Amino acid sequence: MAAWAPRPIYLPHSHLPHGIDSGSPTCRACGTAWPCAIAGEYLTTCRCVCGATTWADTTTPRQWHGGPRCYTDAEAVTAQAAKLRPAHPHYPPSHYYPPKPARPVRQRPPYRHTTTGPGDVNLGTWVYVRPGALHPGWGDIHQLAMVTALGAPKCEVWLILDGTVHRARADLLILSASAGQYTSGGAWTRWTVAQHLAHRAAGQGGGPVVEAAQLDLFGEPA
Repeated sequence: MAAWAPRPIYLPHSHLPHGIDSGSPTCRACGTAWPCAIAGEYLTTCRCVCGATTWADTTTPRQWHGGPRCYTDAEAVTAQAAKLRPAHPHYPPSHYYPPKPARPVRQRPPYRHTTTGPGDVNLGTWVYVRPGALHPGWGDIHQLAMVTALGAPKCEVWLILDGTVHRARADLLILSASAGQYTSGGAWTRWTVAQHLAHRAAGQGGGPVVEAAQLDLFGEPA
């Protein structure tokens, strides 16, 4: 009598099939028709679309297709990619969005503005266009754009993606941190363009006034 041993958790590799493509596989260890008595405890039988018998491992994702393959390598890669693709991706596929409408395309406008403080938003400022400000065909991704015309409630922006010009709501435009638009705390870059325009209209956008001291020190002698 053979010594008792615990049942393996997975299908032993010594009992894997040999000659699976021939249609009559044999066990590597037993030499009998596969699946043998030991391998049969870990397998379940199903039928392929081509009619061939397929054995699936109940403990691992492995499968064995009886007979010649009925699929190509490209189809196998596509099927594997479909399994690895998340069920609910963060961004919908490109065909989910409606087609984009025709828009005028312009050459890149000149950058004529350098930000100096809170509320300093003028032509040439780089902003991010939030999802919802453009046509639904642009999806739900922030778009980098340059302000070409300021106004309320909408501003004209030039998208860096393809050079198209859009009229976007000022309350859906946020400043781009990549343009160096930071103060000491950097929190004001989270404002929208509409908030900056309102801040400027209220007359609260002025910076500190620098006054010279001891002017007579450098004056001409009497």
